[in-house]
Amino acid sequence: MRIAPFLLLRRRKGVGGWMSQLLPNNTRNRSAKNSVRKLRKAMSVSEKVVWDLIRKGRLGFDFRRQYAVGPYFLDFYCPEAKVCVEVDGEQHEARKDRDRVRDEFLANKGILTLRVPSLAFFDYDTPEASKFLDLVRRTCEERAGRKDWDR
Repeated sequence: MRIAPFLLLRRRKGVGGWMSQLLPNNTRNRSAKNSVRKLRKAMSVSEKVVWDLIRKGRLGFDFRRQYAVGPYFLDFYCPEAKVCVEVDGEQHEARKDRDRVRDEFLANKGILTLRVPSLAFFDYDTPEASKFLDLVRRTCEERAGRKDWDR
C-alpha cells in the first residue's frame, strides 16, 4: 500500500499545517512587500503625476503601481493588457544596459514596456504627457483586444 507523501509531513504548531511545508518560504514575499510599500511612499513628482492620470480606470484600464514581477518592480502595470509603464529619470541614462536586460526579461513574460522621460510629467498639461497617455491607451486597447473605448 502506498501512502501519499503529504501524509508523511509532520504538522508544525502555529504554522498553516502540512501545506506550508510544501510551499516555499515566504521571506522573500515579506521583504518584497516592504520594498513595494517604501517605493509607493517615495514616488517622484513625475510618478505621482502619471499615477494621478492613469489610476482608477481613467484610461479605461486598471493599473497597479510598484508591481513586482520576478526580481523587478514595475512603476505601473496593466495586467489586462500586460503593459508596463516606466517613468525614467536621469539615472536611467547610466543604466541602459540594465534596463535592456529588464525589458527582455519582461518581454519573455509577455509584458510590453513603455518608457517615458520623467521630464515630460512634471506638469499635467504638457503636450508630451497627452501624447504619451494616448499611446498608453491605444497600446492597452490593442493588446487587450478592445476597440474604440467609450469615454
